[in-house]
Formats: sequence, C-alpha cells, structure tokens
Amino acid sequence: MLTPIAAGVLGLGTAWSLYPNGGVTMGHVAALLLGPVVLTGAWRWRQGRICLILLALWLFTAALTEIVVHDPRGHLVYALSRPVTVALSFCAGMWAFQQRDKVKTTYIVSLTVGLVGGIAFAPSAGLATDPWKYGFGPVASLGTVLVSATLQGRGRRLFSALVMTAVALLNLKLGFRSEFLVVSLAGAMGVLASRRGSGVAWRRCLLIGTSVCALAGIIYVSYGHVVESGRLGRQQQVKWDTQSRIEGGPLMGDRPEFLASGAVIEDSPWVGRGVAPQISRKTQDAFMERMQAIGITVHEGLTRYYFSRGLFLHSVLFQLWAETGILVLPGLLFPVFLVLRALLAAVRAGSGPAALVFSLAAGRLGWDLLFSPWPRLQGVYLGTAAAAAVVYLVRQRRSPAG
Repeated sequence: MLTPIAAGVLGLGTAWSLYPNGGVTMGHVAALLLGPVVLTGAWRWRQGRICLILLALWLFTAALTEIVVHDPRGHLVYALSRPVTVALSFCAGMWAFQQRDKVKTTYIVSLTVGLVGGIAFAPSAGLATDPWKYGFGPVASLGTVLVSATLQGRGRRLFSALVMTAVALLNLKLGFRSEFLVVSLAGAMGVLASRRGSGVAWRRCLLIGTSVCALAGIIYVSYGHVVESGRLGRQQQVKWDTQSRIEGGPLMGDRPEFLASGAVIEDSPWVGRGVAPQISRKTQDAFMERMQAIGITVHEGLTRYYFSRGLFLHSVLFQLWAETGILVLPGLLFPVFLVLRALLAAVRAGSGPAALVFSLAAGRLGWDLLFSPWPRLQGVYLGTAAAAAVVYLVRQRRSPAG
C-alpha cells in the first residue's frame, strides 16, 4: 500500500517548484527523503551510475563556477537546482519504473497531473503570451502519446494513429510548430517500428530512419504551401514569410541565435561565467555581426533582448555552456544519449509503443536542448526520460524479444 502512495507523492509533487517550471519541487523533496531507496534503484545499473556521476560533475562544476565568479547566493542556488532537478527526477523515475505495473501507472499519472498543477499554480512568464506553447501543450502531447502507446500495445493501432494525428493537428492549428513536427514524427516512428519484419536489424533501423527523415521533408514542404495560402491564419503566414528570408530558412529564421551563439562560446569555451553574466561589448558586437550575416536586422532593442539581463541565448545547450563551462555538457547530453539508445533498441525489437514514447522524448529533448530555454526542457522531463530509457534497455538485455 505504501509503494503506490510513495509513487504518487513523487509524481504529484512536481506541482510546486522553487523556480517556476524548472526548480526543485516537492516531489524532489520526497525523493530526498526516500534517498537510500531511490538511489539504490538508480545505482544498481551501470548506465544509472554513469548518469549520476556525470550529473555530480555538473553539480560540482556549477558550484565551483558560482564561487569563483562571486555570484550572489540566489544565483548559486538556481545554478545548483538544475542538476539536482535532473538527478532527483532520474532517481525517482528509476525506482518507479522498476516497480509493478500499478505503481508505474500511479507514478506516470501523478507526474502528468503534477506537471499540469505546476503550470496552473506556478505559471511561467511565457504562459500569458501563449498558454498552449509555454504551458499545457507539451504536457497534453505527453499524455496523448502515453495513451496512444497503450492503445498500440493492445493492438488498437488505428485508434492509436487517430489519437496521434488529432494532437498533431491541434498543435499545428495553435501555432506550436515544433511540437507538431515532433509528435508527427514520433507517431510515424511508432507505426513503422510496430511492423515486424524479417531481415538484418541494422537494415531495418536504416529503412525506418530514412522513412522518418523523408516524412520530415514532406511535412516541411507541405507546411510551407499550406501556411503561405493563409489557411493557418495570418500570424503563422507572416511569421513563415519573415523567417523564410533568413539564410538557412525558417528554422534558422526562428532561432537565429543558434548560429550566433558560437561568438559567446568562443570567448570562453572552457570556463563558465556564472548565472546572468556580463558579456563584453566586443563579444556582443561579434554576436550581432553573425546575426546580421544571416539576414537579421540588428538594432539596439535586439541587443538588449539578448544581453540586458546578463545573457539569454534561447538554447539550453549554449546557455549552460556559457554559464557553467564545458564540463556541463556530459551531464546534459548523456540522458539524451540514453533515450536515443532506447529508441534504437525499440526499433530493433519491433516495439511500436516503446518507439513511440522514446521518439517523442528524443525529439522534444533534442529540440529543447538546441532551441529552447531551460523552463521548456525542465529537469523533470530530462531525468524521467533517462530513467525510462535505462529501465527499458536493462529489460531488453534480459528479454531481447521485447
């Protein structure tokens, strides 16, 4: 009886956060109280030990950087909360996913409810601008994918495909383009992976990978034609038209700082500058020159957007690299590597439900690492997805038939 209650507390506790949508939550406090139990669940497997060691390296590097640059105590707490969030989510997920089905279901449902509660009770700054994109959309997509995976596992592939199609089109209609793309490709991956066939595993993986890449190209071209016709609304039409004029196309037009961030990293590639660092005028000019080189109109307001309150690169990867230093990268990227390994294992095993879940996780985490700020990524997603990946890989080794 206590085990489902513990799982519910660990999941539901994500509703209250020290920092909106990204800090240590009541669920993480519960994970700390259950420390020996949840830590044992993660430490017993080699991938779990590696992940925790790399997260500890991230934590140590963040603490050392904040002390060296003499950042305020609030910045120190914020910097440390990020690896702690990932680590505690990872440990809690590792423990929950190794329990019986009732406990796992309790954890997943309470986690989803907790995420919705976190959005409702501790809203982020972007929620007022776009509640779907910056709040409820990612959680709704996650819940839909879990329902779709369950339906597919029970042999109801048509209903599973209809559910995925519905949420993808909803994201498209509401202007959440990245989520539309990620959900669409995840749905395709789940359908293709579920079609068991003979042949060498690597050829099967190559064929499915090629098919998904081709689908991504078709979606890109089709979306361009539809949005240019105005059928998705004036706002999306203007945005697409403006971004298409940028060198690199709409993707780089939407996230031009991705190409320009190298100027900030090159200035100090090894050592971090701390939270909200003061960037030199020379580096700011180099950043803006790269923006201008790809067709962005540079003005003083744009400079203030990126540098007025320290640094805002709109990319978790480059932001944390600039703030904490290069040693943050292993702890940040290893969970994504685990998810990609689990996705590959699911495709090789012909497990459509697992491929669906891990392709959504890989797509969302990869996109957010490159093109989104920390609140969109959340340590909750990163740690929980890594935990699910480790447990799945362990079970695949024990039962290759999947």
